[in-house]
Amino acid sequence: MNNNLVGGIIPPQPPIQAKSDAHVLKSRLEWGEPAFTILDVRDRETFNEGHITGAMPMPLDQLADRAVASLAKSRDIYVYGGNEEQTSQAAQALRSAGFVHVSELIGGLGAWKAIGGPTEGIVESRTPAGADDYNVVARVKNHLETQQKPVGGTSESTTGSKTPIGSQVKDTVGNVQKALGDAVHDAQQAVGNAVTDVKENIAESKDQGQDN
Repeated sequence: MNNNLVGGIIPPQPPIQAKSDAHVLKSRLEWGEPAFTILDVRDRETFNEGHITGAMPMPLDQLADRAVASLAKSRDIYVYGGNEEQTSQAAQALRSAGFVHVSELIGGLGAWKAIGGPTEGIVESRTPAGADDYNVVARVKNHLETQQKPVGGTSESTTGSKTPIGSQVKDTVGNVQKALGDAVHDAQQAVGNAVTDVKENIAESKDQGQDN
């Protein structure tokens, strides 16, 4: 029985090449194909500053041992380093360790960022998102900063004029206080009316008792 229900509908990705540009890797990510791994062979500190989203840190001097211990030899692997020479050394080390589907990412992280590929890391999270930037952390950060403008700033009104945000806040607080005051007054009046009704009912009951 054929368990591949979509095999005849969705065409498979082409075989991995010895070298790949950033567009190839990005298209595989957008395709949603999970059967590959991205390895960053730079030192851990540099990796923490910024790297391709989802990349695994495996410094070059530990690469072969760690890859053999954690990855299948038949898995598609995209590898990049700090420069083309380091990337080439990493790919060769993987091939020598028995990995058969290894591709060098041409241009590394720089080429990846140039086409708007998703990134993460300490430095990358501080970079404002561009029109084709998938850095989710940066987008959330920018949104929060926009929402937390200082009270002394200004905002654009619907008529095009600029109104101090401080005045808007004061107006809003005043409106809330007025609404609360009105609510308290209405509640007090309702309680007073209820008390008056009760007193009148008690008086009527006494009068009726005396008549009887």
